[in-house]
Amino acid sequence: MIEKYINTLDTSKAALARSLSAIQKRAKRRTDICDHLETIFFECLGIQARLIVELGSGDGESTFVLERIAKLWKAKLVSVDIEDRKEVSFYKDRIFVLEDDITFAGKFGNWCGEHHIEPKIDILFIDTSHLFDHTVQEIHAWFPFLAPRSKVLFHDTNLKEIFVRKDGSTGQGWNNERGVIRAVEKYFSRPFKEDENFITMINGWQIRHIAHCNGLMMMDRYGE
Repeated sequence: MIEKYINTLDTSKAALARSLSAIQKRAKRRTDICDHLETIFFECLGIQARLIVELGSGDGESTFVLERIAKLWKAKLVSVDIEDRKEVSFYKDRIFVLEDDITFAGKFGNWCGEHHIEPKIDILFIDTSHLFDHTVQEIHAWFPFLAPRSKVLFHDTNLKEIFVRKDGSTGQGWNNERGVIRAVEKYFSRPFKEDENFITMINGWQIRHIAHCNGLMMMDRYGE
C-alpha cells in the first residue's frame, strides 16, 4: 500500500515505512482508538494537506498519527484542547491551543492571519466532548473553514458503556446517547446505523464508517 503514495508525496518509501511502523507499534497499546490509528494514517495520506486541525488531543494517540501525516506533507498541525496537551508532541510545526474549540473557531480566521496560515483546513479530526449539542456546534463552527477537497474524521461515533476492539477485547466507555453520530445525522438530515460498517455518498460527501473500537467516521468532501 505504501507504494501508491511515493509519487504523490515528496518523500521516500523509507520515510513512509518508518512512519507506518511507528504507528503500528503504537497501536499495540490497547486504548479506545488503537484499532483506528493505521486507518487514520492511510486515510489522511490521500489528502495533500497544508493545514491539519485536531480538536481534542487527549492522551496523544491521534496526535501521534497526525503529526506524522503533517511531517510527510510538510503541513501545519493545529491541536486544540481544554487541557494542556502541549507535551504529547514535539513536532516543530505543531501549534497547541489551550482553549475551548468553539470559542477558538470564532477567532480562527484572525488567528490564522496572525500566524501566516491560510484558513483552509485539509484534514479536520474531531474527538472532544462527544456530546450532541457540542458536536453540532463544532460542525457549524468548523466546517466553513474546510478546503473544497478535504477530509473530516469523527471518533466515538459508536460510543457505548462497553466497547469492543477488533481482536475481541473490551474497554470501558460511556453512554453519550449517540451524541456524535446524532450530530452528523442532523447535519446530513439522514439516519445512520452506528453499530454497522457502511459507505455512502451524500451531497458530494463520501462517508465511511467503522463500527468497532467506539466507531470512526471518515468523510471526504470532493469540492464545492
